[in-house]
Amino acid sequence: MNNIFQKNIMAIAGRNESLANIIRNTDYAPYIEVLQTKSGDAIPVVKKESGHIAVHSKFDPVKEAQRLIDEYDCSQYDCVIVSGFGFGYHVEWLLQKVKKDATVLILEQFPWMIAAAIAHRDLQVILNDKRVILLVNPDEETIAIHMKGRSSYKTLFITHRGSFQINPERYTNLQRIAKSYISTKEVNIATLAKFEKLWTSNIARNIREIISAPPAAAFFDRFTNIPAIIVNAGPTLTQSIPYIQKHYNNAIIVAVDTSLKVLEYYGIEPHFCITVDPQLINARYFEGVHTKRTVLIADPMVHPSTFLFYSGRKAITGVAFEMMKWLEQTIGSYGNLRYGGSVSTNAYDFAKRLGAHPVIMVGQDLAFTQGLAHVKGAYLDEHIFFRNYRTNTVEMFNRFQLTALPKIFVKGIRSRQVHTNQKMMIFISWFSRLNDPSLINATYDGAYIENVVHKTFEEITFQNSGLNIWNAIDETYTRSVPDESAIALRSENLINQLSEMLQQTGTMDAMLQQAIQFSEELIQNIKKRKTQSIASLVKKLDDIDKKLTELSVT
Repeated sequence: MNNIFQKNIMAIAGRNESLANIIRNTDYAPYIEVLQTKSGDAIPVVKKESGHIAVHSKFDPVKEAQRLIDEYDCSQYDCVIVSGFGFGYHVEWLLQKVKKDATVLILEQFPWMIAAAIAHRDLQVILNDKRVILLVNPDEETIAIHMKGRSSYKTLFITHRGSFQINPERYTNLQRIAKSYISTKEVNIATLAKFEKLWTSNIARNIREIISAPPAAAFFDRFTNIPAIIVNAGPTLTQSIPYIQKHYNNAIIVAVDTSLKVLEYYGIEPHFCITVDPQLINARYFEGVHTKRTVLIADPMVHPSTFLFYSGRKAITGVAFEMMKWLEQTIGSYGNLRYGGSVSTNAYDFAKRLGAHPVIMVGQDLAFTQGLAHVKGAYLDEHIFFRNYRTNTVEMFNRFQLTALPKIFVKGIRSRQVHTNQKMMIFISWFSRLNDPSLINATYDGAYIENVVHKTFEEITFQNSGLNIWNAIDETYTRSVPDESAIALRSENLINQLSEMLQQTGTMDAMLQQAIQFSEELIQNIKKRKTQSIASLVKKLDDIDKKLTELSVT
């Protein structure tokens, strides 16, 4: 047995010396009793106060493993993430089923499980396989490192049931963290399907605002090396208010829509406010807002009510959506912002495009700190919620947000760990991947974001740049607002483009009607096997296809 252990530990050390040292110094005896099954194989039985748990079948762990893996078509996946190693029977069978260039990422919670496994089974084939990555009691950062470059892989998750029952909560959390780093392609497709019509409708209804507002790009590179404070609406924002007030004259204050009314309550008028969501409920964040000087940096796809509720100054961004790209080709560029799925990512990118340095985030909890979803007063409270749901309370709404998605626990800024969820993990990952040394997270508490500098308020000092920020904004805004003649020219260009598009659409409609007729004739000729007529109709359809391809409506 000692010889088996030495060979296995050398295999581990060859790829991960620090893990090998942990396993060498781990005594599994207090946790595991090893039994021989009827098939002659060794299995671990975990000792628990509530009763012992056999991690594999007491009869035939090999056949059990084969049944588990054969439930999946493993050859179709680029990455397989396995929750639980046990004594590795299922991993052995899995390696025979996956592709030669696949990645097999194993998440094992307990070092003593690995110590027992390598003492009783020759696992060198697994441990030496370059496809295998064995992570033992990994934290979020470790999982993130090994998911890097694999987020777009077609991924299969397999839960080893015997391992899972030892500590269901911990294995569930590990799997949720891993899932949060998988590509959001499917989410994006669903979002596109859900919102595409709404985006198109909103842009069309916002045309008047779009052609009469200055572009957000007018402010780009206007504030080089001026500090910016991005004010998000996390539960701990209140603790940041004195800091914002103290540095108000020396930093650009960039609010997100959900934090605007909170800042207004404390007498803070941000220089900019970012809004991007196309839904009516988000427009209502501006209902009752009194600030006039703050420049609203608005995505062109926001709900039209946003511009009705907010009566202050506005500037419009560009967006990587076909309809807006067509508009910009017609009336000029507005300046795109990067999107990471949250308004806080847009606010960060806007600050960077201003030329700001450093960029400091507050209220960026990305967690349910203190059991709250947002800072109190950030969302619509009784004013909106009671209007629609008179039988509920704000506390009930907050509780719903806390429980809507499964819990994930991650390292906290001040707390040992905090409760987040898969949606917020996407944003944590987004900021982590930036690797921006000028980005500082000064959020009081919440999720600790790897690869981002974290500092307390006391550690961040500002020097007076001598720039009057409000004067610079006022001058830029006044200079960039289009006059009546510019608005009229934009309108004329837009009308001309729409007229041309309408004419081309009519031409396309006639061609498509003809194509339908040819297609129906083709079906009949195929049934009658009229070869010569089939060839002639196919050629006509090909000609129509070429003309449609050449005909541009942009």
